[in-house]
Amino acid sequence: MITRKRIASLVALIFGIALSLTLATGANAQEKKSEAKPKKESRLSGTVQMIDKNTSVITLRKDNITRSVVYNNDTKFTKRNKPGGSLEDVKEGRRLICLGNFDEKSRLVATRIDVRTETP
Repeated sequence: MITRKRIASLVALIFGIALSLTLATGANAQEKKSEAKPKKESRLSGTVQMIDKNTSVITLRKDNITRSVVYNNDTKFTKRNKPGGSLEDVKEGRRLICLGNFDEKSRLVATRIDVRTETP
């Protein structure tokens, strides 16, 4: 014979299992969401003031502010937003748009550098 106490215990057990599964599924979904979002890249643009090929640093100037952009073997160069650009296209006076992430020295480590036009 099934007693009320036994029914209450079964209901509590089923409720506990359902709650545990719901929490586990929610936490797993949250982890996948955070893994799926790549870190948004920062953007700098300006005119090339100086190129130091020994340290792989380009100094950009925009208004009265200068910023350092670091490039490496993983940096992709484009020209006017099209493939085929290279470091050789980066020259003093040319405008660049750089994408990447800032390092501990507040320099942008570029994943992409787009060479735009020469400044008049």
